Amino acid sequence: MTSIPDFFQDESEGALRCQVEWQTKHLALGDGFFAKFLREDTRIFCGWRKDTDALTEAKLNVLRDWWQTVLHLLSFQNFDEEKVRLLLQQVAPTVSKADPSLFAPPWSASSMKDFLESYGPDAIQDVNRWVGSFRFGDPYRPSRKDNACLSTQT
Repeated sequence: MTSIPDFFQDESEGALRCQVEWQTKHLALGDGFFAKFLREDTRIFCGWRKDTDALTEAKLNVLRDWWQTVLHLLSFQNFDEEKVRLLLQQVAPTVSKADPSLFAPPWSASSMKDFLESYGPDAIQDVNRWVGSFRFGDPYRPSRKDNACLSTQT
């Protein structure tokens, strides 16, 4: 039986530092990634990790939101860290905007990591929506009459 470290379910600033450290070691997300993702100077972010600098409460909340997404990704991949690391780095195929697939990631022709660095905190919702689409379908996609459920067709 594996025990889960306390910081996995804690939202304190100290726990956030531990979560970032865990992501650095287990998911290959380093200071450069977090600085780009948060739109923060790398020196300030590194100082925050060492507890010698401060991040705004808004940026701490982004880290909390991102950690929840990491937990969703881990759950989605059966808590296989290697699969999550690969998922973050794998370049998705180019998807046609004319007829996108329900399960196509929003980072077409890019990696999830690059997408997060490019779009910052705004990308969290897109990643969560994509992961959720595998469990619940896509609640944001309008239904089409020509794709009606087979059981309702005569």
